[in-house]
Amino acid sequence: MYSMERLAKIFIRFSEVEAQKSIPLYAYWSKKISEDRELLTLIQFIPDSQPKPNMFFASVQYLALKQNHPLKTYYSIFDQSENYLEESFKCLKEFVRLNEEALINCFLTKLVQTNELNRSSYLYPIMSEIAYKTGKPLTLIEIGTSAGLLLNLDNYQYEIKETNQVLQFGNFKSDVVVHAENNGEPLTAIRPFQVSERVGVDLNIVDLNEEEDYEWMQALIWPEQKSRKELLRKVRTLNKNIPKKLYAGDFLQVIPSFLQNIDNGTQTVIFHTHVANQFDESLKIKLLTMIHNISEQHPIYHVYNNMYDRHLHIDYITQSSTEKIKIINEVDGHGKYFSWIQ
Repeated sequence: MYSMERLAKIFIRFSEVEAQKSIPLYAYWSKKISEDRELLTLIQFIPDSQPKPNMFFASVQYLALKQNHPLKTYYSIFDQSENYLEESFKCLKEFVRLNEEALINCFLTKLVQTNELNRSSYLYPIMSEIAYKTGKPLTLIEIGTSAGLLLNLDNYQYEIKETNQVLQFGNFKSDVVVHAENNGEPLTAIRPFQVSERVGVDLNIVDLNEEEDYEWMQALIWPEQKSRKELLRKVRTLNKNIPKKLYAGDFLQVIPSFLQNIDNGTQTVIFHTHVANQFDESLKIKLLTMIHNISEQHPIYHVYNNMYDRHLHIDYITQSSTEKIKIINEVDGHGKYFSWIQ
């Protein structure tokens, strides 16, 4: 269990680093929480494996939007005046006192498990290059898939801002439009590609068809980020109609088992974004060993970040030999921007 002092520092950092510029409501609440022993005592119930501010704010939003409590209004009106923010915190305190048991239940039964759809903004060009280079349809396998939304990447429309232009590609009939900014070299020759299989693995699969899962995913999105909330609403409908295989379990067991019967006429791509930072050193070694073992029979592209640095890596592994294809150094965690290299 984290000490009060450590929790206070976590919320101060969240306020000053993560929320200050884009989420004034959470920035103010975080600062006040860092000084409030009553709230910090409640927050100690959050398991150490979960990021404390994200879990607390998601749990409050999740419950508040289900109730006819005044706190609900603060998720749609974004007044940044000091008096308004002060009143919002008083309302938060009252809501927490009334819902302590329900909040603790959320802390102990739910996970901070987002599905950042915008990361497809840089994954689509990568998959396009791989498909063109190999001349094969792709078998996509995602580790830490959550609801499997990145497995749909070829079904989205993209508008990528580059120097003096907006580049459009993807499925132009799609209602789901992904916006991002490329601060690097221009994207060239982005070609459509075929996906043969879509496979996702996670310890906990999120089912957007289930209302509770959908509402929790919405609550994980910060209130001012209306465009992300709307994008999740649209992709929920699209997601129902795209066949995929989602497995709840250990990827070290699921992936080799699945690939035993894979069609060699496809190119397998194993990818994971902002997941490996949760792996200890032993699990990272086991992941790479698994990929090398698979590559004795099936050449693999491995697309990943947060293994040993924050950069996005594209490796090609065949016969246990690894070729470093590309490293993209600047990639935003929410997929809002990236710096492409040829």
